[in-house]
Amino acid sequence: MEKNRAFKKLVIGQMFANIGDIIYTIAVVSSVFTLTNSALAASLAPVIMTVGTVFSGLLTPVLINYATLTDILRKTQLFKTFILIGLAVYLNLKVNTENLFFLYAFIFSISFLDGCAEPITRALIPHYAAKSYLIRANSIFSTMLQIVSIGGWAVGSSLLILFFISGLIWINVGIFTIATLAFWYLPTVSTTDNADGDRWKDLISGWQEIRKKPIIFTIVSMDILESIANTAWISAVVLVFVKDVLHVSENWWGYINATYFLGAALGSIIVFYLNVMVDKNKSKVIVISSIFGGVITLLVALGGNPFLILVYSILIGVFLQIKNIPQATILQQKVDRNKLTSVYAATGILNTATFSLSSLLMGAVADTLGVNIVFVLSAILLFVVAFVARNKRKLLDE
Repeated sequence: MEKNRAFKKLVIGQMFANIGDIIYTIAVVSSVFTLTNSALAASLAPVIMTVGTVFSGLLTPVLINYATLTDILRKTQLFKTFILIGLAVYLNLKVNTENLFFLYAFIFSISFLDGCAEPITRALIPHYAAKSYLIRANSIFSTMLQIVSIGGWAVGSSLLILFFISGLIWINVGIFTIATLAFWYLPTVSTTDNADGDRWKDLISGWQEIRKKPIIFTIVSMDILESIANTAWISAVVLVFVKDVLHVSENWWGYINATYFLGAALGSIIVFYLNVMVDKNKSKVIVISSIFGGVITLLVALGGNPFLILVYSILIGVFLQIKNIPQATILQQKVDRNKLTSVYAATGILNTATFSLSSLLMGAVADTLGVNIVFVLSAILLFVVAFVARNKRKLLDE
């Protein structure tokens, strides 16, 4: 019962934190563009967010040996709230482009704290959910966050019409405060990853786990392949696909993104209700879902009726989410709880770097060979994931 309550607090806190992050992202990108009227300056905001996340991913394995996991989670969310208050005050002063450095500093600071909190949140799930309940716990966690993703961008964009940017930031302060309160009452969870205090061991502990343990290396390899495949669905590629292949208005870009998240939420719900079957057949579920995801992505590459593409988008979201939940559960079951945060921090860096570089590559492919080829490459990568899972099925089912 105590674990159930703790898990609910974790989910509620993370939902509000994610809502706040979405609204904050909309606000700061809009703010930078308003101040500079420069697309380049606005595009630097997500780049700075990525850099902040990578830096924190490097340092998080050190931090967890000097404070409990829950204490770090509480403090990072609290500091995010304080920084956001500072950002709101700063924007109220009507800064100009000459002060843009300070706005970027706010963006970096919040992204750094986000990067510390994200692996810790995921690592806390097996602490607050019994091993036999992990599939269901991960499906609940994913469902809630997908619902937030579906509604967050629409709500955030609507609020931007109704409020000034500084007003939107103040609303976000309230949202972050709720997240902080939810995290504050979590049962304390500590780690003893590296009790001797060797900072170098702290820094490389997650990387060593990935390198030394075949099951972790396999899961991370599949994650990276899928991360590259997912770049077919970045905004820049989908927008080109909508205009050059479907020949419809740019509104369809939003429809495709929304249906993808809807499919992911449906996939999480399916896993929740079929959790026993999924838990007993993890490798089969991963293989079959990857194959179906690849086949449907190939159908997307062929183009066709826009409404049919929306159906494909839903199905891809469903199958990839059905694949991801058992994959994430295997990692939580096989990694020592004391090392899980370090492993998540390392995989976060790998996935962020891979996604960023492959986004540039896929953009270049779309420009030179055509956007359809991007989806063909994505499908091939999903088939490779299926092959890896099939080849390592005994390892995945141990």
